Amino acid sequence: MRVDLHTHTHHSPDSLMAPPAIIAAALRHGLDAVAVTDHNSIEGALQVRAAAPFPVIVGEEVKTTEGEIIGLFLQRPIPPRLSPEETIAAIHEQGGLAYVPHPLDRWRGEAMGRRVLERIIAQVDAIEVFNARTLAARDNALARQIAEAHGLPMGAGSDAHTTYEIGRAYVEIDGFDDAASFLAALRHGRTAGVLTTPFIHGMTTLVKLCRPVAGRCVRARP
Repeated sequence: MRVDLHTHTHHSPDSLMAPPAIIAAALRHGLDAVAVTDHNSIEGALQVRAAAPFPVIVGEEVKTTEGEIIGLFLQRPIPPRLSPEETIAAIHEQGGLAYVPHPLDRWRGEAMGRRVLERIIAQVDAIEVFNARTLAARDNALARQIAEAHGLPMGAGSDAHTTYEIGRAYVEIDGFDDAASFLAALRHGRTAGVLTTPFIHGMTTLVKLCRPVAGRCVRARP
């Protein structure tokens, strides 16, 4: 299976993709499953899961007091602005997986950074070692080095905020039924992908600016 582990719907403030657009793009780009990981919300993930003809992992990219953590296989939303340790505990409490996205991306204020990552590493289930929106390839490589050093499963995702990006990074794994079987499959998986053009960040900025203006932004369609 090819699974993009990091995508955003219009329930994120920096994306305009409606659930049907994500589904159509995933099918068009040959994905077998996606994780929908909106910022501090699972509403988009639930909507995609309800309509998609393929498996959808309900996720949330949670803003902690020290960087972002993605919860995968969630049943309920995780509140933002908890400590990383509290966030991971809340994810595990509902049977989810704690997955750290773009941990060493030097250009993102939301990146956790090495010091915090090393502090919580024993509680982490997996690390994103290829994020297609990361500007410096070396930052992905450093994340991989840390994951390998600690024997952690490695994931990849497009971090898509537009349909163009869907499937630009993914993991190839065997099938899964739940969080436990997914994590076991991820241990033997393979990451793949290509970096997105840096200009895509300009689109994200534009979306953030125009979203508050009623009627000015049109949600993406398939």
